[in-house]
Amino acid sequence: MQVMTEKRQELRRRADVLKQYEVYGYQVAYYLLDNETLAAEAVSQAFIELLRDGRFFDQPNPLQKQQLKQILMKQSVTIKIAAMQEAVSKGHEAT
Repeated sequence: MQVMTEKRQELRRRADVLKQYEVYGYQVAYYLLDNETLAAEAVSQAFIELLRDGRFFDQPNPLQKQQLKQILMKQSVTIKIAAMQEAVSKGHEAT
């Protein structure tokens, strides 16, 4: 039971850390994507990636912010490419 409580507390701590970057993350992603839905998806994917990286949560805030920004840039590009490919595919289906 103790282990579950500790895991739950750690998950809560990580969620609290990510919560403080939610608005910043969305601003960065929206700036890059100029699309609300895609920006929200980029932030979600970035947070999932960060949740798996335990080292992120032990870094000072400036390094966390820098790492988040790098991951958001990568996720934004990936999501934009996927959206463009989907748009091209739909265009070919219509013809």
